[in-house]
Amino acid sequence: MINLGGKHLGEREIKSLLATDHPMVKRFTLVPLSATANSFSFKLVIEPKRGVKYYQQRDRYGHPITPVLRTLSGNETVGEGHRRLYLMGGEIYAENQTFFPNQEFNDLGIGSALYESQERLYDVLGVKRVELYAVSVGVYVWARQGFDFEEGSTLWEVKEGFTGFLREKELPLPQEIQHSWDVANHRREILLEGYPVGKYWMLRHAPTWHGYKDMENPIFREVAEQSRQEMRVKRKKRIVG
Repeated sequence: MINLGGKHLGEREIKSLLATDHPMVKRFTLVPLSATANSFSFKLVIEPKRGVKYYQQRDRYGHPITPVLRTLSGNETVGEGHRRLYLMGGEIYAENQTFFPNQEFNDLGIGSALYESQERLYDVLGVKRVELYAVSVGVYVWARQGFDFEEGSTLWEVKEGFTGFLREKELPLPQEIQHSWDVANHRREILLEGYPVGKYWMLRHAPTWHGYKDMENPIFREVAEQSRQEMRVKRKKRIVG
């Protein structure tokens, strides 16, 4: 199904690579969109399991609601992401183009599980680098998933804005800010309106940014795994069967 840069993956192998242990997800399905000799575009569709009980905390627009116990019918539209693989200089690169989540399933770790499975696919293909443009909640979420600022000007803007905010609130300053995740993960025990301080600031004040993940650098992966471990613990409180 995927033939690019001398790498060949069939439907069965792709299905195995995209397998997940997330209790609400039946499967992540890869749907091809277009293919040339030098690129391959596809979407990943999240297919829910039937009968799983979970606490819904937001409506379809992402607005907080009084938590209510729901049961998956298996027919819900949970979300999908569009991706592109392309060849450059003999290497395979990836672009995370868009992600369309159903907001009522926020904070259940489904998006995190999707990207974890997606990276297994990237690893087998030998993807060297993944690129994206972070907007909306992505300015925070992608930092937690181990994506860093592509441009030094963005790092400077975020550093100045965040440290100024902390000084104004008389909150502890980080020892250094060299990466996006230094802001996203700063003193997570300090909460503002129920959000860790880094998340609170990024969702309200961080600019949109071009980001990248170096797939050959373990630091990028360590950041993502820390976030995923936290989400696995968090989701246990909201998914009951």
